[in-house]
Amino acid sequence: MQNLKEGELVHLIDKRGRRYQLLLKAGSSFSSTHGAISHDDIIGLEDGSVIRSSLRDSIFVVRPTLAEYITKMRKGAQIIYPKDIAVILMLADIFPGAKVLEAGTGSGALTTALLRAVGKDGIVVSYEKNTEFQAVAQKNIDTFFGKVERTDCSGELILKEQDVYQGIEEKELDRILLDLSEPWRVLEHAEESLLNGGILLCYNPTVLQIYKLSRRLELRYGRSFRTMGIYEVGLREWEIKDRSMRPEHKMIAHTGFIFVARKCTARG
Repeated sequence: MQNLKEGELVHLIDKRGRRYQLLLKAGSSFSSTHGAISHDDIIGLEDGSVIRSSLRDSIFVVRPTLAEYITKMRKGAQIIYPKDIAVILMLADIFPGAKVLEAGTGSGALTTALLRAVGKDGIVVSYEKNTEFQAVAQKNIDTFFGKVERTDCSGELILKEQDVYQGIEEKELDRILLDLSEPWRVLEHAEESLLNGGILLCYNPTVLQIYKLSRRLELRYGRSFRTMGIYEVGLREWEIKDRSMRPEHKMIAHTGFIFVARKCTARG
């Protein structure tokens, strides 16, 4: 892998795990309670190097992972966090070359993950009716693939300022992923646009939303869709200090429910 270059986005991590985001620029410097760090001292280093600040504190320098980038990137709308994105990619079975429709784009967290998962032969179409959110998402996506990701492996992005409740223009989609307040309003369009065997995945924060979605699908679209599961993901860190090992006092518990269904062909 190439050494760190000017124009790259890096994270500086101190001994306590605090993280600082930095866009490398020759001749610039970064200052914190740890002292000053010259960008020139970072440019040219290997990813994962340890440098010393002007106060002789040790600072770890890394290219951020996608999960790390997402937690620090600019937020327009509320994002889906990495713990849920990881499970979504598996439950929706996002594969290289897939044709995926997402709505809404929000701040682009899931969009970025989808683009990397579908690979250079895949397509991600993302609907977002809020122009401000769309602009934030586009910048976040461009920043990740232009200043963090070092491989040319992302899929084609088609970002549309469009309301998915009004319909889906694309047909023969492999996957549809919805992060919307009323996903049941999209079921008719999803039925028309998904390939047989395709996966519909919906992400919602409340029980009532998921219940209404499940009932609507069962009562009106039971011949076209089969529910595969409803999931909630928790994530808790553990720490080891000396001879002690224990769970962290805080954990990321409920953030949303993941609803998964597959399109099927009715017989008889």
